[in-house]
Parts: sequence; C-alpha cells; structure tokens
Amino acid sequence: MSVKKKRGVRRKANVRAKVKPSVNSQGKIFSSFKLGVVFRDFILFALLFLISYILSIVSTGEVFPNLFELLWIIFAFIAIAFFFALLVLLFLKWIRK
Repeated sequence: MSVKKKRGVRRKANVRAKVKPSVNSQGKIFSSFKLGVVFRDFILFALLFLISYILSIVSTGEVFPNLFELLWIIFAFIAIAFFFALLVLLFLKWIRK
C-alpha cells in the first residue's frame, strides 16, 4: 500500500504590474494632440449647449421644452468638465516652460 503525499496550495507572490506614466522621452506629460482634442470637444459641447438652450426657449408644447431643457443641462455639465480639462492642460503647458 502506497501512501499519497498531500500537496499544499502554493501561494503566488503579489506581483504588481509596472505602469508607465504618460511621460514621453522629453518629459512632457501633455501633448498638443491632447490639447487639440480637449479644445475641439469643449467647442462641440458648448455649441450643443447653446443650440439646446435656444431650442428650449423657442419650442412650444409640453414635451420639447422639457427635453431640450434636460439636454442643455447635460451639455452644460460636459462642457464645464472639458473646460476644466482644458485649463489643466494649459496650466501644465505653462508650468513646463
């Protein structure tokens, strides 16, 4: 009769993946591409905010003013978020110079 050995559960060491920051070889955290994308999106949502705000004032009926009012509130919050991102990127650009 042979006796089988019980193997204990081997625990693996906690290995953390190395995360590289978005810093390129020149030491830049931002890029002009990111600045352009943020600026483009800010302009887009600011225009959508203005259009939906004007349509909420001009439209008549029960459904459309409420719908456009909800849309301009959402677009305003998104435009404000992109404005803050734009300010941060411009501040980082100013700090690096």
